Amino acid sequence: MGSSSLSEDYRLCLERELRRGRAGVCGDPSLRAVLWQILVEDFDLHGALQDDALALLTDGLWGRADLAPALRGLARAFELLELAAVHLYLLPWRKEFTTIKTFSGGYVHVLKGALSEDLLIQSFQKMGYVPRDNHRLMVTAPPPAHQLLQVALGCFALRLECDILGEVLTQLGTSVLPAEELLQARRGSVDVASCVAWLQRRLALPPRGSPAVFRAQLDLYRGLQEDEGSEEPSLYGGHSPGPGSPPSELACRPLPWEQSAKLWGAGAEAWEPLAEAVVPRASSPPYVALEDDALGPEAFSFLSLRRELLSRPGDLAAPKVPGSPGRASPQHVHGPLPEPPGYQAHSCLAPGALPSLCCDTCRQLHAAHCPTLPVCRLSHVLRALLGDTQRRLWLQRAQVDTLLYDSPGARP
Repeated sequence: MGSSSLSEDYRLCLERELRRGRAGVCGDPSLRAVLWQILVEDFDLHGALQDDALALLTDGLWGRADLAPALRGLARAFELLELAAVHLYLLPWRKEFTTIKTFSGGYVHVLKGALSEDLLIQSFQKMGYVPRDNHRLMVTAPPPAHQLLQVALGCFALRLECDILGEVLTQLGTSVLPAEELLQARRGSVDVASCVAWLQRRLALPPRGSPAVFRAQLDLYRGLQEDEGSEEPSLYGGHSPGPGSPPSELACRPLPWEQSAKLWGAGAEAWEPLAEAVVPRASSPPYVALEDDALGPEAFSFLSLRRELLSRPGDLAAPKVPGSPGRASPQHVHGPLPEPPGYQAHSCLAPGALPSLCCDTCRQLHAAHCPTLPVCRLSHVLRALLGDTQRRLWLQRAQVDTLLYDSPGARP
């Protein structure tokens, strides 16, 4: 898939969300999975997208002792840059999007906290922003729509690159290593496993855990003091209506590579947008609060699997001989447990292949190019499975579900 095809798919994703009343960064799980796979196999795609990946990643990671928090900061910065480009592309008539305040909370905390000032100005200049004074960037001549779309797609690819590098660090077992070693290994590898293997041969480092992340919402269009003093910050300054910040349980949710116990739960979504602008309507505010989808399946873990197995002694235990001491001992009575339907691997997955997407509606695991995905994408709940670790665990879950619920004697 070339850059032109990716650009078209990205455009369709943005316009599909706009028809639903939302104007925000791309969150389509199928496009995310496809682009993830292409980037993993070919780092040079960044060159075709003209996203200055090597310069930006080197600038953001250079000299950092721990690369994991630096990657999280870079991902948020690229997300905010993508959001700025998307706003100009979808809503060019909105005057508040034509001015970036360089003393705003988003600019100070997110952008300048991750990238140098020169590279930030260069990135905004691609969107048509020029420095007006020491405190503002303004769009004087809007660039062509296809240029804004290309910039937004490049920022989307950079966000995914941060996720890929984070997966490498997770499998490596440490995030304390020189940035140049990580980037050199990433550029010379064709998948996450080979990148990790190269680093393991090159370095001998003790494993190190990743700290939690706090994802507080910030914006580019207001001053820093306004952000700190407002209980409901939004992308608009002044008296613009509409709630802005997500609930605290969403704001503090860890990123994909940090999820463990919540890997199988309804909250284990692959990605959450930083903010979404809503197309203005006659009777609705420009922002709407994020609403949780319907609750997904019960969280899976091998502890819950063990409890499930132990709750069915008649299925698994050896039959007792009448009159044996086992019959005299009291039996533990378990109440009826609701039996969730199991996940299954779709027929598009070849034996041994790892899934790229999980449909929580039809409860099947799909490959990235499954021909039935267009049907699921219309009305089903899809989630992208990022990294070999998460994909392998989901495939193992499907195999366990098959053993539990489809084998003879597993059902009452």
